[in-house]
Amino acid sequence: MSNAAHINTDTRLKKAQRIKKRRDIEKVFEEGETFRGKNLNACVLPNSLDFSRLAIVTGKKVGNAVERNRIRRLLRECFRLNKGLLGPGLDVVLIPRKGFPTTFQGAEEEFKRLAGRLKTRPLKNPA
Repeated sequence: MSNAAHINTDTRLKKAQRIKKRRDIEKVFEEGETFRGKNLNACVLPNSLDFSRLAIVTGKKVGNAVERNRIRRLLRECFRLNKGLLGPGLDVVLIPRKGFPTTFQGAEEEFKRLAGRLKTRPLKNPA
């Protein structure tokens, strides 16, 4: 095996970058700031970590189970590829709405639009 195979190209979304606990998600909803987009909303709360974390909440209005799972996969991939747009130290809960695109291009466009709004509007209660 060559040395090129040992270069760290691991760009996966790590477990630490996911918000898993219900109380953490509820804290973001209660204390965080809400950003609304056309088909995607986000609740954002600064955290004390040096990386951002993600949770995705999809209601049944978004579609059937297959569509909701696809949307969650698309949003996780958008976050993984574009988390630099958000910056470090944020807990982000994404809430797709009915009509959310089920293609990667559409999902990424929605995510980038929302991330741009997060960058231009400072959060009220930084950690």
